[in-house]
Amino acid sequence: MRDFRDAKAMAQTLRHSLVQKSLTISHSESLELVSKMLGAADWNTLSALIQAGRREGAALPAAAPVVPGRYPAIPLRDFVPFPTGVYPLFAGRPRTMRALEHAFEQGREVVVAIQRDAAIDEPTTEDFYEVGVMARLLHLLPLPDGTSKVLAEAERRVTIHRFLSEGDAYQADIGDITEAQVADAPELIRRALERFKVYIEARGIKSPWTWPSLHQLRDPGLLADVIGPHIAVSLADRQMLLATLDPVARLEKVESMLAA
Repeated sequence: MRDFRDAKAMAQTLRHSLVQKSLTISHSESLELVSKMLGAADWNTLSALIQAGRREGAALPAAAPVVPGRYPAIPLRDFVPFPTGVYPLFAGRPRTMRALEHAFEQGREVVVAIQRDAAIDEPTTEDFYEVGVMARLLHLLPLPDGTSKVLAEAERRVTIHRFLSEGDAYQADIGDITEAQVADAPELIRRALERFKVYIEARGIKSPWTWPSLHQLRDPGLLADVIGPHIAVSLADRQMLLATLDPVARLEKVESMLAA
């Protein structure tokens, strides 16, 4: 019998079933529907639970490492994505849009590189932070103004060795990153959750996360990746969180930011 860990397969089955009834939905829409059917607030919530199961459940294999090499790449000016999250990204530079096209043609994997300075229009390797993310493209929507909106699921951290802008599309040479082993930190997780709850209530932030779902997380690094995008800090501080590979240290930094 399938459970929440089979969400992507269930979403695919749902899409095929609806097509037979002359109804068409996108892959991302089917993921959202399946998430709600399984009791999660949205795909972000369910994705985090699935990732937690992969890290904690012996029955599930660990995520496959990224194969070092050259991949299509997209630069981000003022945003830092975190693994397990699904994000809408906007592309306007011709090389970025062509990189997205290449990624869709080659398996939907794309390297997301974060610029140090948003004002640079033609970035080179030195203009990016060393740690980025490998993302899987879910849906591409061309916009009337000639730009594109893409829905991407950030999967894992990668090291960016070189960013290339030759030719018609951006590319990046990357290496895999091995994060520190997950440690048991129940008290740290409890404090971080409590501080996050106070943080969003004080600022009137409507969080898409349901508290029962968050309280099921036992991986401090994963919880840090879930909370991190909601904290109002600088781009450099967000990048610092992304580049912190020890899961306990990452959540400790998140807790400190929430208390500031």
